[in-house]
Amino acid sequence: MALAAALVAGLTLPALSPAAPASAAPAGNGPWHTLYEEPFTDTIQDYCDVPGLTVTYTYGGVLQVRTSRTLGVDGFPYETSFYTAEELYTNVATGETVTDAFAAVSQDVRLIDNGDGTFTRHVSNKGHHVLYSDDGVVLVRSAGIFGYNVVYNYAGTPSDPSDDFKVGRPFNFKDEGLKIDYCAVIVGAIG
Repeated sequence: MALAAALVAGLTLPALSPAAPASAAPAGNGPWHTLYEEPFTDTIQDYCDVPGLTVTYTYGGVLQVRTSRTLGVDGFPYETSFYTAEELYTNVATGETVTDAFAAVSQDVRLIDNGDGTFTRHVSNKGHHVLYSDDGVVLVRSAGIFGYNVVYNYAGTPSDPSDDFKVGRPFNFKDEGLKIDYCAVIVGAIG
């Protein structure tokens, strides 16, 4: 499960709310928009395959999103975003928490029509993470490139991402950079 839970942020966009454009938008092709992600919480049983370890996972962040560009023969909108976020991993039994503060750029590399009303998104994330304990001690730092695939249902409108929804969990994780065992770090701190 290395990085899988820690990078879910790049894989899902729960309840986004638009805001005024950021005053310090990233350079490059625009226009850019600011989106605030409503906090997302999930409870994970047997976290990192540790029997009996129940962890509450919470995620929230801010994205700078470039207006989508329609590319390729399938007519899907490709997205690029910069985001900063925090993930919290809390041991339900003890209340101990590890916080993962990270910043990254996420970019669609390729979108492929699966021919069944879904498409597969191939995504590349480049960024860095800092995990720290409740008392502010840095547990680990990580930087690199992380790629994955995820399937979405495009609800009959391939060029309109507003009605797309994720189908299943992300897969084909590829991690280039510091090889850190996030499970060992998180479980070691809160387990």
